[in-house]
Amino acid sequence: MPQYNEREIQLQFLEEAQEYLKAIESGLLGLGSSGVENQRLDAVLRAAHSIKGGAAMMGFQALSQMAHRLEDFFKVLRIGKHEAVDAELEQILLLGVDRLGQAITLNRQGVTVDETWLETYAYPVFDELHQRLGDPQPEDAAALLSEDEGQDICALLFETEVEECLQRLESVIASQDQNCLLEEFQIAAQELSGLGEMLELSAWSSLCQSIEQLLAAAPAEAEAIAKLAVQTWRRSQALILIGQVESLPTQLDSPMTADRAISYQEDDRAFLSLVRYD
Repeated sequence: MPQYNEREIQLQFLEEAQEYLKAIESGLLGLGSSGVENQRLDAVLRAAHSIKGGAAMMGFQALSQMAHRLEDFFKVLRIGKHEAVDAELEQILLLGVDRLGQAITLNRQGVTVDETWLETYAYPVFDELHQRLGDPQPEDAAALLSEDEGQDICALLFETEVEECLQRLESVIASQDQNCLLEEFQIAAQELSGLGEMLELSAWSSLCQSIEQLLAAAPAEAEAIAKLAVQTWRRSQALILIGQVESLPTQLDSPMTADRAISYQEDDRAFLSLVRYD
């Protein structure tokens, strides 16, 4: 992949990260006076998770690490095991988000966010938040996803983030210029796998990992695999939205030629024979 194309993709992600950052700030403003509202915290969690996963895939490890720390604090707020949120805690949270924004700006400028910068600017803020909020526990995450609101989080993520991702991938397939198709789908597979891990959807994560592995093993068949991947993701998305998680496919089998991909799209039964179910 040409270097300038890779940089263009990184910059596009960083622009999206700025939008996610605005969503986080909007969700936190007024928290000290109005208290924690589940719907607002759900949006904040989704935005932080998107930055975390996207940054890791783009090679911005420090940015991903910072988003991960903030996501953990937001989980503690969402689950409700914390002290009352006051104006001071709200300001510390917003300061943490501001540090995340600074890291995004540095990455856009081509500057590496190193350990020295983190120790000087980011870690002191995160240490304050840790003193106030602590860490989320495994049972807290399970409770978050098992309660009614948690189930809504899963459905909402697949109606919004996953839907947006699939639409973008469909536009990549339809584009005349497919130089970035392989990289786009590899990044998407990694991000969607991370989302499955967050939501404890092991079958979805396994499917995403198998797609990533097929793309890496057969890059010449990228377009055929991409078409089948989008179709399988679409069906999996529908199954999740209607609550049939037990029917999710867990992997794609061997890569195909473009002609075979088209034939499978036309023959639903043949397509299903390529998908392995638990």
